[in-house]
Amino acid sequence: MKILIADQSPLSLARIRRQIIAAFGGADILEAMTLTDTYHLAEHHIPDVLVIAQDLTRYAEFELVVSLLNIMDISCFVLHKDITVAAPNPTFRQIIDIPAYAVGEQICKAAKTTKRQSVKEHDAPTDRARQAEYHRNRLILVGASTGGIDALLNLTQHFTQDCPPLLIVQHTGGAFARSLIRLLDGASPARVIAAEDGMPVAAGYIYLASDDRAHLTLAPSREARIRLDHGPAMMGHRPSIDALFTSALPHAARISAALLTGMGKDGAAGLTQLRRAGAYTVGQDKKTSVVYGMPRVAMEMGGVCEQLPLAQIGPALLKSCQLRQPT
Repeated sequence: MKILIADQSPLSLARIRRQIIAAFGGADILEAMTLTDTYHLAEHHIPDVLVIAQDLTRYAEFELVVSLLNIMDISCFVLHKDITVAAPNPTFRQIIDIPAYAVGEQICKAAKTTKRQSVKEHDAPTDRARQAEYHRNRLILVGASTGGIDALLNLTQHFTQDCPPLLIVQHTGGAFARSLIRLLDGASPARVIAAEDGMPVAAGYIYLASDDRAHLTLAPSREARIRLDHGPAMMGHRPSIDALFTSALPHAARISAALLTGMGKDGAAGLTQLRRAGAYTVGQDKKTSVVYGMPRVAMEMGGVCEQLPLAQIGPALLKSCQLRQPT
């Protein structure tokens, strides 16, 4: 059995390791002290179980770790330092909250063969989606924050090798941006890559910023090209959703844009400006949003043409870019 343990304290790591060795003499144990190392070890070594200290789960980047665990069917035990155990977060699958003293016993109960599926097999798009024909000049923009990683995994599965270019801003730590790119690339039939300054956008590609040193925007040129803007953070975010949306205003007539789950209001003003300039805009509905913040503000500002549940947003964006079918 391969077990990954993560804790910021070397003393706690040693204690957890002793407990696991007592329960599994021959267990293969991996150790991490940061979320970045936890993600990379889980991604490359695919443990059967992750045992993680509660303190590490409070960082926003834990959402990305959880998405990877869900895809790879890796069970996760969150260790509490006291006897009181909180109820597991219902939005996270396969996470069990346990007091630290019970780790050996609980892992013993979980020692069974897990069923892992290829990420590429996850909810493959339909043949009808693959056969769609799109306007060559259409562009799709998407912004997301809290809860956005799972939302993007759902949305990008609908994007095929001939889909319109898609630019995404997801609020996540700079150290995790490339991990997110790899995660989405495994989940989508389209190619997901890190955006580069001056790069022309192309059908079948999905673009994200590679870190938090620049905003992902469109250059002010007739041909749609990427511009990495190293300006200051906007509302505490870089890359910022508003920076992307407002940069697309000169191209608004050929833009389809969506604002997904997230806290705050980044992207709401930009989406509203895009709609007023002629773009097709979508907001995620309250029921399917982990945090109904950004799409709510956009809705209140009049920036949403359609408010849709998450499962319908990808197909709706793609349909808005299709060539008209003969009647």
